[in-house]
Amino acid sequence: MQGNKSVVRLKSSGFPLEVNTRTLKYNYEDGSTGFSSEITYSLGNTVVTINVTQEIYSGRVNAVYMDLSEGTGMGSFANLGLRVTRNKRYGILCNYMNTLFGGSYDSLKENYCAPPLPEREVVRYICGESGCGGCFTLEKKKKEDGAVVRVQATHDFIVGEETMHVKVKIRNDDGGLKVEVEGPVKLTTDYMNHVVSGMRRKMRSAIEASTVPLVRNDVAQRSPNVVGPKFISDDRVHLCFQRMRMHQGF
Repeated sequence: MQGNKSVVRLKSSGFPLEVNTRTLKYNYEDGSTGFSSEITYSLGNTVVTINVTQEIYSGRVNAVYMDLSEGTGMGSFANLGLRVTRNKRYGILCNYMNTLFGGSYDSLKENYCAPPLPEREVVRYICGESGCGGCFTLEKKKKEDGAVVRVQATHDFIVGEETMHVKVKIRNDDGGLKVEVEGPVKLTTDYMNHVVSGMRRKMRSAIEASTVPLVRNDVAQRSPNVVGPKFISDDRVHLCFQRMRMHQGF
């Protein structure tokens, strides 16, 4: 087991943020092994644990488990779990992403799909007791045949004007899944919001670019008996725009 401990000073908190990182190794009865990268934040009574475990069999990483837990010490909690596996046909499979919140936690979940941009799933949450928040983003990059070649997961632990940022990159090649864990690093919350806003702008542009040809094609093929312009209304597109406008400053 290898470990490291550090203390980060935050402008918006009266408590220092203690950061612990360690690497663990497991041996299972079926002959497989596992390596786990564990990151723990301690801020007052709030404890956040991020665990990334690689399951290795015959020298190859076939599955990756990401588990996130956050507790306030006063009964409120946030849990998130993600399982990523290797598949011959579909590349990388994200089998599930489960979230569970209790107590004073409020959460918001958004999904973005606008090819050729990567698919993104964003979970944001905030705790009324501690005032801290978090943002978990899952990004999937696909080939033209639909196979996922790269997955990137990021987590931000937000304390006022600052955030602790962790990034996990997973790609598929002939030797199995390749996993990189970057961070934690301290960023400003403004920078993180800038990144998320840029992502939304790209998604909006991609959606608009894909819907304009549909409208033009429909107008060209409409019946000659129809008088006046005809417009296509895609409820999914409108819902996506509404979410962007409603939660732009979340």
